[in-house]
Amino acid sequence: MILQDAISVQVGETNSEVTNFPGVVPLANLASELGLLGDLDRLLPAKERNRGFGNSASVFDLMMIPVAGGQCIDDLALLRADRGLRRLLGRKVMAPSTAHDFLHRLRYDGLDGLAKARSRMLAEVARRTNTTTATLDCDASLFTSTGRNARMSYTGERGYMPMLAFWSEVGMVINDDFRNGNTSPGGDALQFLKETVAQLPAGLKQVKVRSDSAWYQAELLDHCQEEGYLFCISARRDEAVMALFPGVDDARWKRVNVPEDPEAEEDYMREWACETVHTFNESRHAYRMILLRRERRQGDLFEGDYLYGAIITNMDLPLEEQIAWHRGRCNCENQIKELKWDFELRTLPSGDFFHNALYLRILTLAYNLFVALKQLKLPEHYRPLRLKTLRFRLLALPALVTRHARRLCLRLPRGHPQRLLFAALAT
Repeated sequence: MILQDAISVQVGETNSEVTNFPGVVPLANLASELGLLGDLDRLLPAKERNRGFGNSASVFDLMMIPVAGGQCIDDLALLRADRGLRRLLGRKVMAPSTAHDFLHRLRYDGLDGLAKARSRMLAEVARRTNTTTATLDCDASLFTSTGRNARMSYTGERGYMPMLAFWSEVGMVINDDFRNGNTSPGGDALQFLKETVAQLPAGLKQVKVRSDSAWYQAELLDHCQEEGYLFCISARRDEAVMALFPGVDDARWKRVNVPEDPEAEEDYMREWACETVHTFNESRHAYRMILLRRERRQGDLFEGDYLYGAIITNMDLPLEEQIAWHRGRCNCENQIKELKWDFELRTLPSGDFFHNALYLRILTLAYNLFVALKQLKLPEHYRPLRLKTLRFRLLALPALVTRHARRLCLRLPRGHPQRLLFAALAT
């Protein structure tokens, strides 16, 4: 029987340059290959003096904080102390104080440049993956904060309420709008949609829009209809929508077998659906409305045996396929959760509104670069992996940094199961 005992060691030190984050190599190479690093230097406001950290180095260091396993800007100090990482980069990692100074220098002027750099990177990924359609999954989420500018949200917590748009086909963030916590989740939705579509590459065949009931707005739906965008959006259960249900004959309800709705208020046993036509008083068009009736596991004394909901669309997919396609938008909630927990956006770094807005946008670049690495460079079975898993398996291998024949070399442990894959990824 093999047992575990205490481990007695003597701790010393070595002059060898060792790093626990060799994954910086494929990430930096991919960022350069996609044109991101050059775009950051070109599109962000230039420094007054040509010395110190350039824009690409500053943004890249901030991007690497969560990818390397850090949680906040202060963790740059640990990366800065990594001598092997310094040798790989050919420079020091910037200090935390320098990072805050960088954000202060950019402030509002840097947001536009970061958005343009992100848009150009997305266009290159779409070209390489032959993506010709764009399904936009849009949602707002509360990012809690105790910063001086943070406002109380409808949930009773202080923070910020950024709107995020994800391009479903490539799995990346395409737009973000950093907003105070007291902003309505559906506020300025039409303007946000227009800004999002403007960041899509030219030549796409079709734009599709999915969202929850925050985007159940007549002007937004009419805009989609008139611009030729397909949409499927959860309907708000207002008086006009709920008035549709009593008039539906039982024979019209069709039993459907679709993924469970994450938005449902409680678990349910079976689900039925039927179709009708609906229009807003303020709308110029009538739309297909799919009514949903879900059987509660336990009847409610006041609301009865069923839970009701609806979705509105201008698409013509078969009933079950349409419902399933709409519920696919809930994947963006998992992506937001990944941004918060894997990319450590649960805690924003500053009490300054624009510093936090810049930091969020920079970490969406890190998220997109991570997704691009999985899509463009790694085997297909790696694509579902989250950052924590991929960091453990591949990006954070122990490595010795040396120089041989005037070239940097990474020495990985002999026989490591990921050695060959990493070698292929880094060269």
